[in-house]
Amino acid sequence: MSCEEDCKVGQTYSYFEPVYTSYDELRSSVKLTPAIPLRSHGKIFFKDNYLFINSPNEGVHVIDNSDPSHPKNLAFIKIPGSFDLVVKGNLLYSDSYIDLVVIDISNINSAIEVDRLEGVFSGYNSYGFYAEPELGIVTDWQEETLGETAWVDCGEAVSHPWGSWYEDGIALQNSAAFSTAQAVSPTNPGMAGSMSRFALSNDHLFMIDGADLLSINLQNLGPDNINEKLFIDWGIETLFPYKNNLFVGAQNGMHILDISTPDQPTKISTYTHVNSCDPVVVDGDYAYVTLRSGNDCAGFTNQLEIINISNLENPQIEHVYQMTNPHGLGKDADALFICDGNDGLKIYNVSDVSKIDANLVAHYKGIESFDVIPFDHVAMMIGEDGLYQYDYSDLTNIKLLSHLPIQADH
Repeated sequence: MSCEEDCKVGQTYSYFEPVYTSYDELRSSVKLTPAIPLRSHGKIFFKDNYLFINSPNEGVHVIDNSDPSHPKNLAFIKIPGSFDLVVKGNLLYSDSYIDLVVIDISNINSAIEVDRLEGVFSGYNSYGFYAEPELGIVTDWQEETLGETAWVDCGEAVSHPWGSWYEDGIALQNSAAFSTAQAVSPTNPGMAGSMSRFALSNDHLFMIDGADLLSINLQNLGPDNINEKLFIDWGIETLFPYKNNLFVGAQNGMHILDISTPDQPTKISTYTHVNSCDPVVVDGDYAYVTLRSGNDCAGFTNQLEIINISNLENPQIEHVYQMTNPHGLGKDADALFICDGNDGLKIYNVSDVSKIDANLVAHYKGIESFDVIPFDHVAMMIGEDGLYQYDYSDLTNIKLLSHLPIQADH
């Protein structure tokens, strides 16, 4: 027998209230503004000496990169709900929640929206947004705390299907209550990073929309010319075009599509791996795939896989190399660039794919790397710390050219 004391604890709870923006307001919000500091990082695209850096859900920074040693932050194109972009000719294409926006950038100083395909994307809710016909689109979530207090016995907890409970000043978050966006394939003359959900092939734009692939002929842009969606699989994340094929990175594998008839892409095969995030780049007979754990990717695998794709109908894994937490990657000739998360940027000589781990030529630690575009001996890498650029014309003497920092809000 022992003495017992009455014990009660007070609990309050909060939840995330959707914030709606009307369709009219969203569709009149695209505009060019003076340059603003980089505040976050997202997808990247390089074309004609301009580097376009997406600021997730906000818009696109335009960087004059004609001199990589001194990049100039020229302007910012405000595009609400923008997470991906490509540039073809003088036109920039970006998502804007459910719409595809077309912006004329023939004169960067007077960039202007010239076209919009409304309601193209239905899978945008994977970013945590959704639409209500009468209210508009959910563009944010605002935390609300309810004032009522529930007194319960110590050791007990009041359950609630949504929201966050606060007990003794500690927030117990219900992860299902709030989804946040995840901020993110060289094809000359315009090239995207390996994290892109958009891909250009000749006159066609391919886009991931939830579990589906969209294909649009840019020569005849219009709502009546959007090809029927092709279901790929849930968990698809990235696109990499190579010759007449499209390589789709997914959380459970890599899908290979034939896009020789771009209006009717067809699936050739699927290479399956453990559940992980999965960007991919392709060169010759090999696909280079990074797998990482964490966030929505689940799993515990962090590695580089070398897949032999000489037979597209039967891709085979040849080599596996352990990494820390690899994100985007890029390849130029024998140089392979891997953004290994908080382990920085790693550069390998991959002339012999069976000995990649023995041929690390450079490792830039102390930076949080996300994605990279190597082109014409300049590697443009974006990450938590900003834009870094490296001269790799001599792999035995790689040089840092510049650093454009991200100035996060505090």
